Amino acid sequence: MGAIASLSLAPETTASTVGFIVAGIALGTVSGLVPGLHANNFALLLAGVAPAVPAAPLQLGAAMLAAGVVHTFLDVVPTLAIGVPDPAMAATALPAHRLVLRGRGREALRLSALGSALAVALAVPLAVPVTVAMQRAYPTIAANLSLVLGSVCVLMIVTEQTWLGRAGAAVALVASGVLGVLALDVPTGGVLPAGNMLAPLFAGLFGAPILIEALGGEGVPPQDDPVVTASPGAVFATAGAGTVAGAVVGYLPGIGGRLARRAPRSGSAGLRRCLLGREHR
Repeated sequence: MGAIASLSLAPETTASTVGFIVAGIALGTVSGLVPGLHANNFALLLAGVAPAVPAAPLQLGAAMLAAGVVHTFLDVVPTLAIGVPDPAMAATALPAHRLVLRGRGREALRLSALGSALAVALAVPLAVPVTVAMQRAYPTIAANLSLVLGSVCVLMIVTEQTWLGRAGAAVALVASGVLGVLALDVPTGGVLPAGNMLAPLFAGLFGAPILIEALGGEGVPPQDDPVVTASPGAVFATAGAGTVAGAVVGYLPGIGGRLARRAPRSGSAGLRRCLLGREHR
């Protein structure tokens, strides 16, 4: 009752907070639909202008959170619309790309939206038990973090289907490590004492691969209707598995939920399972 009374007695604060949330939704929409932009770019921007904005930190935090959630809903759109490879490359394409190449791009978008919505809904009841479990397990993980990250790196390489792919994965892994060593500690005089190099890195690493891949592609083929052929139980189960996986990897530095998409799959059901395994942190 106290919270309700406080809310009713401060309509200006409520309206202002809602306005910041709407602004965050707009920023997340832009970052999700524009290749090369990430929600963290706008988070750094908001952090930079925060001292000049007449708002409580909670309101700015609400805007950042709204931007991040909306971004996860929409970032699949440019990936499907732009980064579609040639049909001959379907074996190495992302699961969602394979659906697009088979004329099921609208279904892929619908599955992604369903997975995102269910993940947000399931994250609420799972937040406490997953957090408690990770708090208990994290000291052991942190003590063996190098072993955990090394195992993940090896897994990323050996799951490639060909020796050429494994060699390319090893080169990419080493190159990413060298990039981090050379770039992350460079003083830039940015708005924050740490992470200043992440903004340009996000812009390049998130946007360039999609645009480069699209240069040699044949574009998006004709698409069929958006009917989801998977059963509701399968959609709910795979969204739940993706939610738990995303929550777990959210505690592990250097590991993202998209790693799960690299697991070998076969058949349209497997493609849908990969597609629904979206992370929401």
